[in-house]
Amino acid sequence: MGYGLEVNVPLLVNQDRRFDVVPRHYRAFNLETGPASGMDLMVHPADHSRFSTFLELIQRLDEANCSTVLVVNHGKSDANDNPLGLWLPLTGGAPQWDVDEFTLGILVKFIGFIPDDDRCREEEKNSILNGAPMPAGTLKPLTTALQNFRLKRQLRRLELRACNLGGNSKVMELLGMVLGVRTVVAPKVHMFYLGPGVPLPVPFNPESGFDRWLTGFPRARTFTENVAGQPRRIAIQVNGKHSFRTADVATTALDIKWFIEKYICPGSGYVPAAPARGAHIAPFTFSGMDNGNSFVLAQEPAYEAQLVAQDIPRVALTVTVERK
Repeated sequence: MGYGLEVNVPLLVNQDRRFDVVPRHYRAFNLETGPASGMDLMVHPADHSRFSTFLELIQRLDEANCSTVLVVNHGKSDANDNPLGLWLPLTGGAPQWDVDEFTLGILVKFIGFIPDDDRCREEEKNSILNGAPMPAGTLKPLTTALQNFRLKRQLRRLELRACNLGGNSKVMELLGMVLGVRTVVAPKVHMFYLGPGVPLPVPFNPESGFDRWLTGFPRARTFTENVAGQPRRIAIQVNGKHSFRTADVATTALDIKWFIEKYICPGSGYVPAAPARGAHIAPFTFSGMDNGNSFVLAQEPAYEAQLVAQDIPRVALTVTVERK
């Protein structure tokens, strides 16, 4: 936070319906905190912002035609929560082959040229996952799209918001090399995007109702601020893990603009609910990262501290097409 601002950063989001909250979030709150080695991002959802495969992501990155892009996707971890890569199939025809160290290692072999059909078939036949070879026809469209994309050298910084990925420097490096970027950024913890249920709660009496609510939600974080000389509080409990999360919220006042400005997005234009419009606080969304047994929000220093920026070795790019 406070390292400067990169504006008009396109947002690309996995088309999984659980991510529908993400473009909605950035339309309302378009400031995304960057790591200490980078800049904060002023984000806007791209015209064609959704993708379902790695091939589609490459195509969306190519269409974005920007030096920095924010991508939101599932992170992939093993049973011990060790980060492995991205939950993202290579192509629609290879649904079991995700973007992990093994598959990225295959794609790295083809940096600098587009292999002919025989070379692709040989590599697919010899690449075995769970006892089965890579489906025929997987590599040629991927290697062609990647080579054409790398040659443009348009994308320099890939900002990923994918759970846990920043904890695997090897995968970060391989992904950066495959895409031909200078820097890859990702969190080293699990994260989430949430919009509490609508309608949101009515304010509680601060001397009784709010404290009574807290006894039923012992893991809730409470945020407090003096607004016009009056103490105001909002409490949020995040339930679940990884991308399967819900949130419970309580507040002592209808106006939570102070909370939005301080913890989610300053200058967002969030309009709090007015008594004439009903007793519920106005809807809002937020992003957060796990922090021990609790969580932190986007404008807190601990959010930025969970982001890892990986510098990528420069790879000489040539234009070679194998033909037989």
